[in-house]
Order: sequence, then C-alpha cells, then structure tokens
Amino acid sequence: MTEELKQLLDRHEAFWKAEEKVLLKRVAEHQPLGSGGGRGIPLANGERSQEGQEITPELIDPQLFYGEGNGPANIVNGDFLAGAGLPGLCWTEAIVGCPVRIVTGGPWAEPSAADWRKSAEVMPDERWLEKLDAFVDLQVERAAGRWPVTQPLMRGPIDMIASALGHEEMCLALMEEPEAADGFLARCAEIFIETAKRRLEHTPPFEGGYLSGYGIWAPGSVVRTQIDNAAMLSPEVYREKVLPHDRKVIETFDFPLIHLHSVCMHVVDALLEVEALKAIQVSIDFPGGPLAEEIMPTLEKVAGKKSLIITGPVTESELEGLVGLADKGSICISVALVKAGSVE
Repeated sequence: MTEELKQLLDRHEAFWKAEEKVLLKRVAEHQPLGSGGGRGIPLANGERSQEGQEITPELIDPQLFYGEGNGPANIVNGDFLAGAGLPGLCWTEAIVGCPVRIVTGGPWAEPSAADWRKSAEVMPDERWLEKLDAFVDLQVERAAGRWPVTQPLMRGPIDMIASALGHEEMCLALMEEPEAADGFLARCAEIFIETAKRRLEHTPPFEGGYLSGYGIWAPGSVVRTQIDNAAMLSPEVYREKVLPHDRKVIETFDFPLIHLHSVCMHVVDALLEVEALKAIQVSIDFPGGPLAEEIMPTLEKVAGKKSLIITGPVTESELEGLVGLADKGSICISVALVKAGSVE
C-alpha cells in the first residue's frame, strides 16, 4: 500500500467512526436534466433495449455493459477512492418479484402480480440473484485486487413495497391492512439483507474493508439502503411502521448508510435515534426543492450526530454553507455547482 492510499484510508475510517471532524469534498459542474440522454441498455443479442420493453435476466449479458478499459488509472482521486460499480437494474425490486421495463431509456420496476399479503410465499427470484452474481464476479475478475468493487443501487424495504404495490396502494396498505403490510415489509427487509450479504460474499475485501458507492472506504462491510418513498409518509407512520424494518437492515452490517432526498427531512429525527446507523446521505432535489439552503438547519442537526453525505446540485452560497457544517462533524460534500441564473 502506498503512503498516499494509507493516508486516505485513515481519513475515511475516521469519517465513519466520527473520531474527528473530517471533510471530504468534490465539486463538479452541474449538468441540466436531459443533457445525458437515454439510450436504453445493451442486450445479450447485441441490440439495445427499446422503450417499453420488459427486461428479463436472460436478456442481459454483463460483458456488454463494460468497455475494454482497465479500470481507474489511479484509485486515489482527491478525497475519494475510485472503484468499479455495477449498473442499476432495479435489483431488489426485481428480486422481490417486480417486472422490470425500460421507461424513458432506463430500467423501471413495475407492480408485481403476486399476492403480497401472502408474504411467507414471497421468494427471491433466483434468476435475478444469479445475474447479480455474474455482474459482481465479472467486476471482481477485472479488478483482480487492484481496485475495490462497490454495491449496486439497492432500494430498501419501503421502496420495494412501493414498487410491488404501487405508491397509492402502498399508502392504503399501511393504513388499512397494517398486519399484512408489516409482514410484506419484513419479507422485503429479509430479501434485501440476503441480497446484500450475497453480494458481499462475492466481493473480496479491499485493504481489509469495502468501498461505498460514494467513494468512501470503510474497514468492514458497507451497505447502502434507501427510503425514497418515506416522502409519502408522516413522521409517525414512518417511525412506527417502516423504521423497524430499516433498523433490521442497518443493524446487520458494520458500516450502514441510508439514502434519502431533501423532501424526506421529516423522518430525520427517527433516523438519528438508530445508534447503529453510521451515515445519512441526502440528495438535494433541484430545482423542485427543498433546496440545500432550505434544509440547512436539519443538515446541521445531522452533522452533529452522524456522518453526513451531501449530493446533488447546489449554488455557490449553499456550497459555502455546507462546508461550514464541517465544524459540527464528519461531512462528505459531493455536489454539482449550479451557475447563477441556471434554469433546468
């Protein structure tokens, strides 16, 4: 290990353990929505997916998702560690039984036809698990120990049930069929944990730890879960009906982090009570909001109690405010700078 890498890993370990106030920072130029385009995904037959096409594991060849490059030229990239990622293919939703279809150029999970009320009968789709194994194994082979392999995007229990039922039906189920909804949430949590453990089993540690998708290494298992659909719930409903299942996921791994959007700040107090949760990651919803400036008091509260990761578009003045949060605790700022007068 080079001295440069050792120093970076020491900083990252301190970030997670909150042993000191650590600031990790990178700032890119904001690219307006739509500037990247959506061309579908490569299929095993050499074609690209078409809009509205259902995607099954048999249609996907991991080899076609990667070029001939040899990975990062330098794994130390400023305050961050570079690694190899996996494509977002609605993994946990597909594994719990949701069909995956191409919508606006990318994969999207649709409601499942299975009876979610019979949660004990909901079994993980082995075809999708084996396809995830294939992606991980390919990246591990390509890396050959030279760089770490990260977790793909995996949506948490509340997002899995929202995909399986539909958003409105999810809300109705939580209120009108609480026992059945609780059983299905519990099953989603179990399947999430099984999937995350399986991914880790196929991924050798890098320098004794694992790399998060945010470029932050930790000296143990790192798993990211998320609660996008908590935006539709009251703080009380989230705390009572959903948090117990998120807690089960969080308490399974060494360095868990949870992703939420700036529209979900109303559930932060509940998350701060989960001792095992190491970090909270907040994506700024720009331009719809709430913007970084609007949620700064909540971010300050988080920074004083948990390691905090901020992503998304921000203005120059908001960036200055975020940097100021480093006085409170460990902060990672990985944002895109919005030019003055920029319009989406």
